Amino acid sequence: MKKIAIAALLSAITVAPAFAADEGFYAGVTLGQARANAFAGAALTKSNDTVYGILGGYQITKNWGVEAFYTGAGKWATTTASGKADTYGINAVGTLPLSDAFSLYGKLGYASTKSTASSAPAGITGATRNAATYGLGGVYNVTPAVGIRFGWDRYAAAVVNTGVTSNYNSNVYSLGAVVKF
Repeated sequence: MKKIAIAALLSAITVAPAFAADEGFYAGVTLGQARANAFAGAALTKSNDTVYGILGGYQITKNWGVEAFYTGAGKWATTTASGKADTYGINAVGTLPLSDAFSLYGKLGYASTKSTASSAPAGITGATRNAATYGLGGVYNVTPAVGIRFGWDRYAAAVVNTGVTSNYNSNVYSLGAVVKF
C-alpha cells in the first residue's frame, strides 16, 4: 500500500507541471481593497481604500516567471492628516499548478512605494520607501489564454512625521484578469 501511495505522489508531482500555463508574455489588471497599518504616533481614522493595478510579466518556465507591476497601496487618514500611497516594482513569481485550470502562486520582489500626505497643522509629509514585497494567490484559467487572478500582497510605505520617518505597511487584497500572449 505504501508503494502505491508513493508512486501516486511521485506521479502527481511529475505530471502537475504539465498543467501549468505555457511560457510567454502576459498582462493583467486588478481591482482590490488596501488596508494601511498605523504608523508611529498616529491613530488611523481611515485605513481602507479601493485600489487598482496593472501588471505585465513573462512566464520563463511553467513554474517560474518575472512580473512588473503598478498598484495603489491605499489611502489613510488621522484626525489631522490624510495621505495615499502608490507602488511599482518587480517580482519573481513561483507557480504551483494544481490542475489544468487552477494554479497557486507566490511572489517575492522589490517595490518602491511613494506616499503623499497633507496635515493641519503641518508636520506629516509624504516619503518614498524602497523595500522587499511579497504576496500569495491563485489563478483560475477560464480559457487557455484568459485567467481570473486573486491574491494578497504586502507593500512597505513611509511618511515623514515632524521630521522623523515613520514606516508602515499596506496589505492589498485583489481580484483581476490576466491575458496570456
